Amino acid sequence: MRAIRGKIAVVAALVLALALALTALVGLGGQPQQEPQDGPWAIQLTDPAGDWASCFDDPLVTPPTTSGSTVTAVFVADATEADVDRVTDCLADVMTGGSIQVGTVAPAGA
Repeated sequence: MRAIRGKIAVVAALVLALALALTALVGLGGQPQQEPQDGPWAIQLTDPAGDWASCFDDPLVTPPTTSGSTVTAVFVADATEADVDRVTDCLADVMTGGSIQVGTVAPAGA
């Protein structure tokens, strides 16, 4: 009887750990991390799903490049943090899967 209680406790602990891990993972998709304060900025999508391409139809974003399951778009030098926010908000609204990361790139000619 004692062995059965021990097994039930182990199974219950594993179920709880799995539920906590899944809850943490749900928050990782879609929304971008906090972007750096200073540009020039770039956006990288990993495994994007949904109608995200239209978000890059912006005069301040260079045409995106695709490599495998990763899409990268770089903002022009004149872009502001508000421009980055506008595009990432668009992506967060329309993407049904994948992740968004914002980072900086070396200025052209540097």
